[in-house]
Formats: sequence, structure tokens, C-alpha cells
Amino acid sequence: MAEGPSPEQQADYLVRKLEQTIRDNRTVKGMSFRTWQTIAREEIVNTLRSAERRHMRHDRTINRVMLVGAGSLVSIGFWGAVVAVDRTYGGWAALVSVLAGAALFFVAADWGIKRASAGWDKRKRVERLANIEDLDRRIKRMEEALRKKEGRLKEKMEEVGLL
Repeated sequence: MAEGPSPEQQADYLVRKLEQTIRDNRTVKGMSFRTWQTIAREEIVNTLRSAERRHMRHDRTINRVMLVGAGSLVSIGFWGAVVAVDRTYGGWAALVSVLAGAALFFVAADWGIKRASAGWDKRKRVERLANIEDLDRRIKRMEEALRKKEGRLKEKMEEVGLL
């Protein structure tokens, strides 16, 4: 099951999220280790629950496809046997066979559409994570540029005698 971003991308995102949380909750002394542990635990639990939810949905879909497929095939086989035994129920058997085949087709089509949709969602999640990484890099470059500019301005102010 290759849904969603890779484990490395999820870990990078989680680390960035924890870093941002720590920065947002920073005080003059800093964040206590127990608080950091609690926040980290919550984020890790949320990530694991999300992965488990995706896995359960995938399993549920497979089980539904198998159940409807098996039911449809049994129905088709039963009514095929009825037609072979007695031509009296040929019209009914044909109707039930068409309905069972249609049910099998629609479930298979639904499954295919969900898989295509999941692939599209996966690509979008990977793209969003890449955008987050790019934004993070740009922010860090801007922070560094601002620090350098601050240093240059302090030097100029010292030269002029304002500090």
C-alpha cells in the first residue's frame, strides 16, 4: 500500500511541526522537557493514527470488493445452473445474471475510481510537503539575511555613534 507521503517525508514534516510548536511556545527560559515530550507524543500519535486510518480504509475497500465479487459470481453460477437444468426460468436467470454482473461492474468501477483518486491525493500530499519544505528553506534564508542585515545596521549605528 503506497498511499501518501513516504515515511521520511512524514518524519521531516513531523520534525518541522514540532520545531514550529517549540518556537511558538518559547518563553524567556525556554520550553520544559516534559511539555516538549507531551507535544511530541501527541504529534506522533496523530501521525500513527492517520496511517492506521488509511490502512483500515484500504482493507475495508478490498473486503467489500471481494464480498460483492464472490456474491455476484455465486449468483451468476447459480442462475447459470438453473438455466442449464430448466429453460423455464431463462428470462429470470438472464435478468438476475445481468444484475449480478452490473453489481460486480459497479463495485469494480468504484474501487478503480477510489484507487485513482487515492493516487491523485497522494501526489497532492507529496506536492504540498515539497511546497512546505521549499517554504521552510526560503524562510530560513530570509531569517539568515535579516540577521546579517541586523548585524550590518548595528555596525553602522556604532560607527555613527548612535549605539
